[in-house]
Amino acid sequence: MERAFFEAGKALMELRDRKLYRSTHKTFEEYCRVRPWRWRSHRFGHNRRQSYLLMDAAIIFDNLEQKCDRSDHILPTNEWQVRPLSKLEPDIQPEAWKQAVESANGKVPSHRIVKDAVQRILACGA
Repeated sequence: MERAFFEAGKALMELRDRKLYRSTHKTFEEYCRVRPWRWRSHRFGHNRRQSYLLMDAAIIFDNLEQKCDRSDHILPTNEWQVRPLSKLEPDIQPEAWKQAVESANGKVPSHRIVKDAVQRILACGA
């Protein structure tokens, strides 16, 4: 379950990039708007914004997975945790994540902790 947002984002990217939505919809945006999804046990149509947020989160998660220290394996467990990292360049995201993990005493940091780490980095001129 903790990689569900990553898998959903990757699946949406594949649908968009390979234009797999065309069998039922004219555009990816239309597909996102009318496609019913199960999300946190509520059923609703994914809108374009949420779809793109999931795709962005998957890219950031992949970046962290590839570039973060393998010894601790502490990675995000939901899309909300990585959202603040989108304000940073990809090469700076792992450092911000590392700072957030340290602020969370070696545990998976909350959205607020990640946001604070990003704000500290941005304040230093990253």
